[in-house]
Amino acid sequence: MTRTIQRTPVSSQGDGRGGGLGQEPTDIQQDAEGRREPYKVLIVDDETHILKAVQRLFLGQGYHVLTAPSGAEAVEIFREHTIAVIISDQRMPGLSGAALLNYVRKKSPNTVRIMLTGNNDVATAIEAINQGEVFRFITKPWDHDEFLKIVGLAIEHHELLISKERYEEHIRAQNTKLSVLNAELSDLNEDLERRVEERTREVVSRQEEIERLYRELQGSFDATIKALVSIMELGEVHVIEHCQRTAERVRMFCELLELSDDECKEIERATLLHWIGLINAPPRVFEKPVEELDEEAKASWEFHTVLGQQAIHHVPALREPGRMILHYLRRHDDPSFGADQVDPATGQVYGEAFVRGCQILGICSTFERVRTGLRGNERTEVAGAVERGLKLLKEGAANGAFDPTLVKRFGEMVAGEMATTRTREVVVGFNELRPGMVLARPLETAQGIPVAPRDMIITDELIARLGRFQESNGLNEIRVWG
Repeated sequence: MTRTIQRTPVSSQGDGRGGGLGQEPTDIQQDAEGRREPYKVLIVDDETHILKAVQRLFLGQGYHVLTAPSGAEAVEIFREHTIAVIISDQRMPGLSGAALLNYVRKKSPNTVRIMLTGNNDVATAIEAINQGEVFRFITKPWDHDEFLKIVGLAIEHHELLISKERYEEHIRAQNTKLSVLNAELSDLNEDLERRVEERTREVVSRQEEIERLYRELQGSFDATIKALVSIMELGEVHVIEHCQRTAERVRMFCELLELSDDECKEIERATLLHWIGLINAPPRVFEKPVEELDEEAKASWEFHTVLGQQAIHHVPALREPGRMILHYLRRHDDPSFGADQVDPATGQVYGEAFVRGCQILGICSTFERVRTGLRGNERTEVAGAVERGLKLLKEGAANGAFDPTLVKRFGEMVAGEMATTRTREVVVGFNELRPGMVLARPLETAQGIPVAPRDMIITDELIARLGRFQESNGLNEIRVWG
């Protein structure tokens, strides 16, 4: 879901050349009553009718829209304004869209970059990703509602980047103060015991503050993941449901293997985003085994790990999950992908935990992919999908694709679940939810917004998340397998 951003209404009239719409406000600031000026969005396209169309699209949306007919003029505007979001066409005379977004990335990293193009080719995508690290693509002609939703998500991402920067500055300042305090403590002698104790208490307090800020910073990264997941909701519905269900499966498997919390968290983050490269894939990619896909669908599948890794590479905290997405389909018997082998792209040794994480993600995703392809909703079909998924994993373990030991442990875990699963639907109230229950039907808010897919296993974390929906909007009828 996209949260609502309060904006100050802005007039929608403008001359289309850098002057923006309505009376020119200064860069983002607070007025006398403490309200923020509207965010500035820069549209760059050499076609005048495109600029006018976008201006009409943003009427009444609360943004301050600036326009430029070329990359060179956009650069001039950028030197005079603080831009929250830039939307640039790719093919323009002189400075290309990819080159312009690369300039913006270097000069203003917090400006979110969106590519507007009518060329849906891989070369354009790779150039834009590598040079400008774009947030999203919008193709011509566009859907108005989707266009506005993407810009709303871009504004949220812009706010996250600013918050992250502030947190990091605060932490650096606190670390500097802590270093000064430690230097002072080292100079005290035995005659200053009382002062040493007072200073020590102060250091402990500062350390707790730093740890609190670090937890908030980690929370901002989790918010980044949620923003990316919300972007995935714009694509094929199979993508988000598969990733959420696979993440729950990964969490259970990691607990069974007794892996550390940090290792589990890294794999789970990669799992939530591992199909982000399939957002625009045709539906048939999800409905057939990989070996039965046609050439177009197979190309989408084979390229999705690269697109997924590139999409989150510019977020420092997500670079390791991005590497895991890139390698999660690597075979267990691949001699170049062992724990002691070197990643040619980074020069780093893969490491035992990383290779194990890729295998866990690959096993869980392969198992859940069978269920993702189902069109029916009968419980018997789900049971059949479980059997087919286990069969695929056993075949993969036999031919070297998967680690046989991990596949065996995974099979034992699923067998234990199946032994306790019954086929009767039971209606329960929110206060009756308990960890271990399994949703018999997709769960929605009272407004019909989906919040959890069918067959998701109830955990303490999920109950807490559902509780927030229950308090704010209410939940529809909850049905579990009894």
